[in-house]
Amino acid sequence: MSYLALYRKYRPNSFDDFVGQSYVSEIIKKEILDNQISHAYLFSGPRGTGKTSTAKIIARMINCSNLSADGVPCGKCFSCLNFNSSNDVVEIDAASNNGVDEIRELRDKVNLVPTSGKYKIYIIDEVHMLTTQAFNALLKTLEEPPPHIIFILATTELHKIPITVVSRCQKFQFRKLSDEEIVARLTKISNLENIKVDNDVLYEIARLSDGGMRDAINMLDQLSSYKNGNISALDVYKLNGVVSYVDICAFLIDIYNNKSDSIISFIEDMDRNGNSIIRFLDDLMLFLKDVLLYLNYSRVVSILRRQEKIVEVSELYSSSQIYDLIFSINDLLGKLRNSSCLSILVITFFLNYSISLNSDNARRVLIDNKKVDNKDESMIKKDVTFEHDFISKSNPVNNYVISEEFRKIRINNAFATASKKYKDYIINNWSIIENKLLDSKYGFIAGILNDTEVEVVGEEYIIMLAKYDSLVQRLYNNLNVIEELLFDAFGKKYKIVFLVNDEWLYEKNKYIDNMKKGIKYNFI
Repeated sequence: MSYLALYRKYRPNSFDDFVGQSYVSEIIKKEILDNQISHAYLFSGPRGTGKTSTAKIIARMINCSNLSADGVPCGKCFSCLNFNSSNDVVEIDAASNNGVDEIRELRDKVNLVPTSGKYKIYIIDEVHMLTTQAFNALLKTLEEPPPHIIFILATTELHKIPITVVSRCQKFQFRKLSDEEIVARLTKISNLENIKVDNDVLYEIARLSDGGMRDAINMLDQLSSYKNGNISALDVYKLNGVVSYVDICAFLIDIYNNKSDSIISFIEDMDRNGNSIIRFLDDLMLFLKDVLLYLNYSRVVSILRRQEKIVEVSELYSSSQIYDLIFSINDLLGKLRNSSCLSILVITFFLNYSISLNSDNARRVLIDNKKVDNKDESMIKKDVTFEHDFISKSNPVNNYVISEEFRKIRINNAFATASKKYKDYIINNWSIIENKLLDSKYGFIAGILNDTEVEVVGEEYIIMLAKYDSLVQRLYNNLNVIEELLFDAFGKKYKIVFLVNDEWLYEKNKYIDNMKKGIKYNFI
């Protein structure tokens, strides 16, 4: 007998064997037992979460001649014994049969009665792949099918299904399975197949399968073929081309310690080995999420895995630094989607972040030392003076403290002297800033400036929009270097104010209202 893949061998035959999606199975089982079967079902959710398995369980149940009182097919009747070869269960892959002709052929055949069972079931997988014309051809039949026909539609992209189709079906949303649910199933399969694997390794398989049972079972199947002895976590990482938690922890420690050579070699080795950089960044963000949970929510610490590594990183980074890194990585991922030089951008990003982090840490130590002499001191004034700059102990931005007066004057003067030609000049020549990304002096500053938007440019003043508060903190911490970079790029000393979305919308609307009322902004 030819080998049967584990995910097919252990596909559940009844809802008693089904893992997860309890609310789906309970509702459908009750409908079948009460003989209130819908003519059309629509299953949506991530891949490998049980949509097709549920469809086949329904087909088994409704055609079983001796269905038990608790909804388990007998496995002995003609329908159960010949289920896999039955003409009463028709599976259609919409990805390869998505044309109107195929659907018209289906529509013509629905009037044919079942050969042996009570119902004829059409399972249409990836139904979102049907063309608009095919959906239109299906609509009438879907709305009023013959009494012996049941449609079960499955999709991973519900938003692509026409509302006219959705409204004619009973809808069920399938969720990703938890690691615990996947591990329990893998443990059972491992015992039945005599596969030697530790519980920690199963959890790594579950984590990498991203809530998909089919992917997890396939991974276990492949690992068991690759390794005759005990399967290790390293085998899992090699198979999937991903970086382990241990390596992620070491990488974050290198960033904290500003080990440039280690940072560069880590990314280059990962790229050389064919590991997915995008996947690495996703896993890094998940690890950082666990660090945040450990730092801020002690009640969930017990559920975290790899606690020793999480604790190790949490002793180095503050919550604000972790938040900042997560947001920055998320922005980086957006830029990488359309880039062909992933490793270069990632290396530059982490080198710049490491430099910034160490600069912030050094400044924090200096502040702490100063506080010994003056406990009421809330900041250290930077060695740079700006015209009309007022530094106070209110409204702190991380280690750089600015007063409301500072903001008001710079915003006022930017609006008072604003000109479209000034703004166009900066935007049209912004490539000068981007060319500084690999500059040893300005590389980091150019990187964080690329996460801002120029909104207003006056003769000497600029209003820039930042996406989140932590970025504003970093910008103000490096304000003197930023203004030095702009002078180097554009040959003019600009004075900048950074605003987040809400602040910018408020100032913009106030400016528009004032203009309507004839109130002008005068230079201060």
